[in-house]
Amino acid sequence: MSNATDNGSLSLVLVGGSSGSFAIFEEMLRLVRNPISFALIFVLHRGKSSTAVLPQLFKNKTNVAMSEPYHLDPIEENSIYFAYPDYHLLIGPDKRFHYDCSDKDFFSRPSIDATFISAAVSGIPVKAAMLFSGSSADGAFGMKALAEKGFPTYVQNPAEAESPRMPEQALLAYEKHRVMVDGNLFSIINDILQ
Repeated sequence: MSNATDNGSLSLVLVGGSSGSFAIFEEMLRLVRNPISFALIFVLHRGKSSTAVLPQLFKNKTNVAMSEPYHLDPIEENSIYFAYPDYHLLIGPDKRFHYDCSDKDFFSRPSIDATFISAAVSGIPVKAAMLFSGSSADGAFGMKALAEKGFPTYVQNPAEAESPRMPEQALLAYEKHRVMVDGNLFSIINDILQ
């Protein structure tokens, strides 16, 4: 596998989730080792009144740079990004973030689908996309779009998710996603993050 650092290309690892995913995100960040050869992008459902700044909340979990990016910020490897509350975070073909405040998707902004679908059509390679616990169907269309482009897609086993609806809906939309079960969940995540 080529290293993105060597050829100057950018690749993405996408992570989506809602209720029941926070602890998984936290544990995932402990597995991230500096440097990483991709941009790691988290989309977690948060209300617009959310005052939690996730890079501050997670700062002791990893030494890789973390931020909630601004509109038109460049997407860079060896960086971790969190979608800002009350905006859809889009991945542009110009390798920049674009914010959008159009209607909520499944009552959510940021929408996992918005980020994942924009990544699927951006022309930027996606090393992996992962979808975890959540109580809506958000993410199902985005995961399907990524899988149909040939990118590796992983969902948490719905039977083991705190809120099974999100991974269930992803599997209903596209049954060939790889299912991560509790016994190998963090082993698979660790392999993806290498």
